[in-house]
Amino acid sequence: MKALQVREHGDPTEVLDVVDVDLPEPGPGEVRIRVGAGSLNFNDIDRCRGKLVSVPVPPPYTLGMDVCGVVDAAGDGAAAWVGRRVVAITKNAIGGLAEYAIAPAVSVFDAPDGLDDAEATAFVIPFHTGALALLRRARLVAGETLLVHSGASGLGTAAIQLGRAVGARVIATVSSPAKAALCARLGAELVVDHTSEDFAEAVLEHTGDAGVDVVYDLAGGAFVGRSWTCVAREGRYLPIGFADDPRNGMTGQPLRLACIGNFSIVGVMLAWVDEVDPGMRRFGFNPFGRATAGEAHGQLLELLAAGAIRPHVGRRVALGGAAAALGDHEARRSVGRTVVEIGA
Repeated sequence: MKALQVREHGDPTEVLDVVDVDLPEPGPGEVRIRVGAGSLNFNDIDRCRGKLVSVPVPPPYTLGMDVCGVVDAAGDGAAAWVGRRVVAITKNAIGGLAEYAIAPAVSVFDAPDGLDDAEATAFVIPFHTGALALLRRARLVAGETLLVHSGASGLGTAAIQLGRAVGARVIATVSSPAKAALCARLGAELVVDHTSEDFAEAVLEHTGDAGVDVVYDLAGGAFVGRSWTCVAREGRYLPIGFADDPRNGMTGQPLRLACIGNFSIVGVMLAWVDEVDPGMRRFGFNPFGRATAGEAHGQLLELLAAGAIRPHVGRRVALGGAAAALGDHEARRSVGRTVVEIGA
């Protein structure tokens, strides 16, 4: 089968090849998916460059964290999925950008009706992350104010829509006028270009110095400290991924100013796991399991059916165009979700 593989660590535009590899076989509690589409993620860039990621794997390996397709085979305990069109987060967050991929059944869900494969794969990580972070961990409610960093990204566009869906006021930060226009169309009442304006000052001015109730931080790095200066008293700060943080994987930002702001730091990591390896648990890994995942997926399907949310696919590419698309992603030239259509 065809797969997009990292042959060695380096620039994504230089170290990726479409190659023929053996068809994978599902183990117990796993399914094999005939992939229709898979998304590109910043995690894929980190893997290309050999940066620290949560589940390190030496090259060569196939990229791809999330997919949409049809289950064609299953291991013990997962046979009920065979023949169903699904969205899934792949095993060890790799292997999805291929004609076939393996996923643990705990991270497999029925694909949303009314979405094609590209839209469906653009749905799973952005909206599952948003639901876990905003609806469960932060308990965002109507009337509160939400600040979304990297608002025009795949996860950012999902967060804006979820915020509006629950009746929150939404502020977004971006890096270009085109991205600002997209966020405004999705419902952000204020959009700040952080390349030309101090977002913290803009937030405080817009909120009468009250600040925002929830910060959905997809950027990290220099955004952390400034975000903490514009959080409302008893607000919630959510670190999500930190694409701009030089420290990544299982590392992150120090506490710094948290003690003086009287706000909460609310940890969020999207990883649906029912049985955690004891060594990982002692490292601090403590994810939610299938029960929470199913609840989140059900909430999202209801919002999707009501027309309150929809994944934003900014670009569709074939497998051979994924390397160049990752280069654009790293350079912040992409908006929404970039999706690789397998077989296109």
